[in-house]
Amino acid sequence: MAAFRFIHMAVPPPVLGFSNPRFHTGRNTSVRRGDRWHGVPLACIALPDGGASAPCPLQSELRRFGSLTDADLRDEHDPACRTPAGLRKVLQQIYPGFQPDEEVTLVHFNWPATEST
Repeated sequence: MAAFRFIHMAVPPPVLGFSNPRFHTGRNTSVRRGDRWHGVPLACIALPDGGASAPCPLQSELRRFGSLTDADLRDEHDPACRTPAGLRKVLQQIYPGFQPDEEVTLVHFNWPATEST
């Protein structure tokens, strides 16, 4: 009888891409349409030079866009998105047809001091 040997191949973490990859030291937030990123535990962060960071832990929360406040967006990586009105404008550019009653995922990650962009 033939013996089968299974090789475990690790799946690389996904890359979290950005239309405006500007990050500040410490906690950064990125708001994504829908629930695709909700519960993803680890990702590489797309860098402005086209590369990607080492894998970093993510935290996420699922919310209705209309429930977001300035306080929820204080750590938003893009300064133009730190208010609901500013974020809505940007999301409507990124996701044509985006509506304020949609579900969004707030993705949080920590950016090291040596890698600020």
